[in-house]
Amino acid sequence: GPCYRCLYPTPPLPGLVPSCAEGGVLGVLPGVIGSIQASEAIKLLAGIGEPLIGRLLLYDALAMRFAELRVPRNPACPLCGERPTISELIDYDQFCGLSPEVEPVTTEYEITPAELAERLPLPSRPFLLDVRNPYEIAIATIPGTSQVIPIDQLAERIGELDATQEIVVYCRSGVRSARAVELLRHTGFRRVRNLVGGILRWADDVDPSVAKY
Repeated sequence: GPCYRCLYPTPPLPGLVPSCAEGGVLGVLPGVIGSIQASEAIKLLAGIGEPLIGRLLLYDALAMRFAELRVPRNPACPLCGERPTISELIDYDQFCGLSPEVEPVTTEYEITPAELAERLPLPSRPFLLDVRNPYEIAIATIPGTSQVIPIDQLAERIGELDATQEIVVYCRSGVRSARAVELLRHTGFRRVRNLVGGILRWADDVDPSVAKY
């Protein structure tokens, strides 16, 4: 039957995969899906029942409905296709930029919330770029934010930014913004820094009225 790569042949680029805390996860859903996956594994190991091969199961928790789609095998799949190009496992956490051991930027390209708070009232204030998602911005934002470009849109919208301008990038906790800084630096931006700890640390160190989530 088809594999996951038949549906999604190209893994996401490094820096575009949020953590569960950043993306938002309703804890009960992984429990439901995990139990189903365990049941499927038992069926395959025991050779019983009808496993979900060639079928994609969809779960709608709000309506409490299950739906099923037939998924054909992709002949051009890089893993199970007619001419596969993938023959061994790789470290997908590292490939997608999720490895916690790797620090994407150094302190030279960082700024603390206290330092930013001192700079914002000045005429020479930096350009403040928010790389969070719209639903996060509805919860809280740093006053004086200059522009919002979600991290997954940054590569294609990089032309909206001035490479000669001093830019401070922030997100919820400083992880996505660190990746954004790395991306910007690799495309010619030299005066760009990451807000250490993101808006969460801003709320702790500068403005307690900013909502934490």
